[in-house]
Amino acid sequence: MRFFISVFLGWLSLVSYVEAYCIFDNSVQSQFSISLPATLNVARDAEVGTELWSSGWVEGPATNIRCFSTGNVSGVLASGIGSAVPGFSSNGFNSVFKTNVEGIGVSVYWCNNFSSSCNPNYNNVTPIASLAWPVNPYPYALKTSWWVRLVKTGSIIPEDSLTISGTNQISYHDLAVANLSIVGQASVNVGACEISPQSSNITVSLPSVMLSDFGDSMSVLENSLKAKSFEISMICEGGVNVYYQVDGAAIGDVLENIKGPGMATGVGVMLFRGDQSGNTVLPLGRRIFHGVTSGTSAVRIPLTAKYYRTSDNAREMTGGDVSVVAVFTLFYE
Repeated sequence: MRFFISVFLGWLSLVSYVEAYCIFDNSVQSQFSISLPATLNVARDAEVGTELWSSGWVEGPATNIRCFSTGNVSGVLASGIGSAVPGFSSNGFNSVFKTNVEGIGVSVYWCNNFSSSCNPNYNNVTPIASLAWPVNPYPYALKTSWWVRLVKTGSIIPEDSLTISGTNQISYHDLAVANLSIVGQASVNVGACEISPQSSNITVSLPSVMLSDFGDSMSVLENSLKAKSFEISMICEGGVNVYYQVDGAAIGDVLENIKGPGMATGVGVMLFRGDQSGNTVLPLGRRIFHGVTSGTSAVRIPLTAKYYRTSDNAREMTGGDVSVVAVFTLFYE
């Protein structure tokens, strides 16, 4: 007797459904662009943190979405924007990011409201790269306003025009709801003069001297080994008239020694133009013309500090430390 066993193999079809967290509600993604200024004029001596240009809040196209679960809003900076620049924050988050021009950073903000209702103080606005607002299962009528700022972050080296490629994007859950392109290019003009970082705060260490080095027949200690040369350096554009002025607590043109325990008496410091061999006294509290620059160039102002006896004679001097403070002010036209 034979048995026939029939085996029926069927296909099991598994269909996977993925539910979108958010969808457009009879609308489309908001697409917008903000143009950079054609020219960006920057004073070389503008302080770090100076706002170079701002779009203010500008409204993009509105869009409507509907979300079906809780989540977060997130933002992504354009590909042409680099890493965060230390020392700048808004609402507790990194807010200024590198551009292709050294010394110029960019901030990008977004607001889901009319521009007139967005916070006018950028310090209280979260930059888009740090957005984490809550999303609830509601419909959203988004007004999509944008704000772009350019900020000085350091010494500006305009080797190229400023450009910012790519697209800044805002998403609700996984749905990209708004895009911003920063278009055009800005020609960067850096004018006037900027003091070099190494000259912004100078400590001049004079050699130690003996009371016996001074005599009654001279006020200035002329020995070049007892003097100290230094310089103020800066970068200037061409055709700039450069002036400078040195101020400080002084008797005439002699910087006074700080008074107090352990400080020498009867002695101060006099500044001279040029190196140790120079004998032209630098007048204090007066604006001095240095020269006219030709082409973008480094400008050097050499100076020399020398001890100066302020007492009537050497016998009235006492030993101790010598410390004077002078303030250098740059002028240009």
